[in-house]
Amino acid sequence: MLNAMKRRSRPAKWLFHHDRLAWLVMLLLASLCLGIWLAVSYLRHNRARHMTTPKAAVVKPVLPDHGPLPAEVAEKFIHADSQAERLKWVRHADEVGPLMAEFFSQGRGAHETVASLNPMSSAEADKALTYARFSVTLADAPPRLLCVVRENGAAKVDFKAYARHGSVPWEDLLAGTAKEAREVRVVIRKSEYYNYEFAHEVRWQNFTATSPDLETSIQLYIARIEPAAKRMAKLPTQHPIRATVAIRALGNSHLKRQFQIIDVLGAGWVLED
Repeated sequence: MLNAMKRRSRPAKWLFHHDRLAWLVMLLLASLCLGIWLAVSYLRHNRARHMTTPKAAVVKPVLPDHGPLPAEVAEKFIHADSQAERLKWVRHADEVGPLMAEFFSQGRGAHETVASLNPMSSAEADKALTYARFSVTLADAPPRLLCVVRENGAAKVDFKAYARHGSVPWEDLLAGTAKEAREVRVVIRKSEYYNYEFAHEVRWQNFTATSPDLETSIQLYIARIEPAAKRMAKLPTQHPIRATVAIRALGNSHLKRQFQIIDVLGAGWVLED
């Protein structure tokens, strides 16, 4: 009888050991699957992070071969008390001399008082021209952007960028006494306003443009088939950026504060030679 009981207990023990082994195998497989899932999730997260967060481009500082550094040049320019003194610190002095004389004697510069000069990060226009940037805080007007560029190995201020120079005054363009400007400096971003002379969205691409020199924004349009549209497409205009463009009124579009972009001179307000 004892032998019979022992024989009957053997299957029970075997089943107990078999169940425990099965649980151990299942636990091992579950741990292995969890480890694989965690590893795949980590790799996907890392790949997505690297794809969506590109490395910031390294921009070399503007270092002149000779003469004062950009910060000193910027200080000398904004604190100059004469036309002759300012001319020492600007690029293309022969070209901008008359513009600068008018700006500081009769233009907006005649009524502005500099409060402070603050360095900004360096920038690249069209990835070809590097310049040092400064924000000039004014006591009685919106701040100005001051850019210092290398010219013949020396640091020089770009006066046109500082003055937000346009070849034609905004007043003349908006009044219609001038129909075209070969050079204006604005802040632009993509927009979706199609009306009047520029009602056909298929033909035109719309941008809203602003400037401290404008009371309210204007609407700019570029013909999608024009070569200039390809240059505009390269600019990151989803967010407001500075750009220098040529514009003209189309018929009486100036009455609606609308103008056609006929050329894209460059990203930013500093143009290459």
